[in-house]
Amino acid sequence: MVERTNVQAFIFTKEPYFKVLILKRTPERSGYWQPACGGVDRDESPKETVIREAFEETGLYEDKILNIIDLEYSFSYKETKNGKLMNMQDICFAVEVSREFNVELSDEHEEFKWCTENEAKEYLEWEHNLIALDKLLEKVQASS
Repeated sequence: MVERTNVQAFIFTKEPYFKVLILKRTPERSGYWQPACGGVDRDESPKETVIREAFEETGLYEDKILNIIDLEYSFSYKETKNGKLMNMQDICFAVEVSREFNVELSDEHEEFKWCTENEAKEYLEWEHNLIALDKLLEKVQASS
């Protein structure tokens, strides 16, 4: 039984060429690189969570979003949250924007990078982040 559902959202642009935004968590939050992500609130759809988390973690306003893409990839795992081991599920999305924007980080992150595909793959450590990024790249290539 899934006790918490989360979304991951790779924010990206194709202009002038493909770049994806990744965020570095603060040391207190393990210090790894990731896409925007967060938990789905009660009475909120996963796509609504993507919009909210993109704004909370990067300052991206909804009216600047060109497209939200379901990457048709999710995964389950166990993680301790608030002292309790929970069954989690992450649903992966991508958020297309027209161009890079000035990122306003939340207190969850200390750094950001707009990366090419290869740069992102150098920074991302988690297998599921890499799989989701590959799913995004497949969809971008199929649409061009």
